[in-house]
Amino acid sequence: MVRQVMFVRTVVAACVIVAAGSFAPVAAAQTVDEIVAKNYASKGGLEKWKTIQTQRMEGVASAQGFELGMIVYGKRPNLGRQDLTIDVGQGPMTMINFFDGEKVWMINPMMGSSTPQEMTGAEAEAMKDQSDFDGALVDYKAKGHTVELVGTVAVGSRQAHHLKVTRKNLPIQHFYIDVENGVELKIATEASGAVPASESEMSDYRSVGGVMVPHLIKVSQAGQVQAELRISKVEFNIPLDDALFKVR
Repeated sequence: MVRQVMFVRTVVAACVIVAAGSFAPVAAAQTVDEIVAKNYASKGGLEKWKTIQTQRMEGVASAQGFELGMIVYGKRPNLGRQDLTIDVGQGPMTMINFFDGEKVWMINPMMGSSTPQEMTGAEAEAMKDQSDFDGALVDYKAKGHTVELVGTVAVGSRQAHHLKVTRKNLPIQHFYIDVENGVELKIATEASGAVPASESEMSDYRSVGGVMVPHLIKVSQAGQVQAELRISKVEFNIPLDDALFKVR
C-alpha cells in the first residue's frame, strides 16, 4: 500500500503542474514582448482568454506500473481540484485534492480517511503556486514577474525560445517555446525549499475552442520520468460551483 500511496503523490504533483501549466499561453518570436504577445494571440487573444472562467480535463495518469483515472478542475481566479481514481485490488478508490483559494485539502481513502485533511509542505506549496488560472506569462508585469529571453535551444528535434521567468517569492520557471509553431515544448520549475525541481514536456497539441492544448504530458524529476499524463477530453467555460473546491 505504501508504494501505491507514493505513486498517487507523484501523480498529484504532476496534475498540479498540468492544471495550470498546460493551459498557459504559447508563443514564438525574437523578443520577450513579441513572444508574450504571440502567447496571447495563440489563445485567440488576451481578451478571449480572459472570458474563459473554468476548465475541466479528463485523462489517465501512469507511472511505476500503475494507472489512475484523473479529472482536473480549475476556476478563476485560483481554485483548483484533482480527482484521482485507482484500483489496487480492493475496488476503485478516489483521492481528492483541492485548493479553496487559501488552503490545500486532501481526502485520501487509501490512508483510511474520508474526512478532508489540510495539506502542508512541498505538495501544498506546489498546488498553491500552480493554482493561478492564467499561468506565469499572462499579465506577468502586473504580477511582478520578470521575463528574460535566454536564447534558442534544442528540445528534442525542435528549436525553442528559452524564457526565464523570475517570480517574487516563487520558484523560477523556464519556458521553452517552439520557434516554428509557438507551442510550449517544456516548462521547467527550479527547486525551492522543500519543493523539488521538475520538468513537464508537452506534445500532441490539439485545438480546443481555438486554444492549443497538449494531450500528452511527461513529468520528470532529476532526469527521470515520474508520470505520463494522457488527456482524453478538455472543456472550457462549463458550470463549476464554488462548492466543488470547498470543504463540506
